[in-house]
Amino acid sequence: MSWYEFLLFAHVLMAALWVGGSTMIQLFALRGMRATDPNRMADFAGDVELIGTRYLVPVSLLAVVSGVLLVTDSEFWGFDDDWIVLGLILFAVTFLAGALYFGPEAGRVQKLIEAQGAESPEVQARLQRLLALYSPPCWCETD
Repeated sequence: MSWYEFLLFAHVLMAALWVGGSTMIQLFALRGMRATDPNRMADFAGDVELIGTRYLVPVSLLAVVSGVLLVTDSEFWGFDDDWIVLGLILFAVTFLAGALYFGPEAGRVQKLIEAQGAESPEVQARLQRLLALYSPPCWCETD
């Protein structure tokens, strides 16, 4: 296996893990929005912080690093290609959104739950906002 093939394998694997992990969080957010148990919604906030900081951040960074190394090792692609620039911009947007808002907000909600309880109106409002931002629009009926 050449260095380029290893980098390609690592890049594709990390991208698949990143997209898969984010998709699972969105599915859990949809389930959380349908839940009537405030403790279940509170658990979601703790899970987002844990998964985001210990899984999604390293996987996304490895995807970008392996992608950058692929471009530098390639004779065919360069950083002036539009799809590479677009990929780097999208990475920056999603990474910053997770690192600056979703992860810290989930941690703040978890601490607020410990202080006030999961049924506090402030906790419920913040959880609903977090769930609404994490889940895609859904026009399905809720039970």
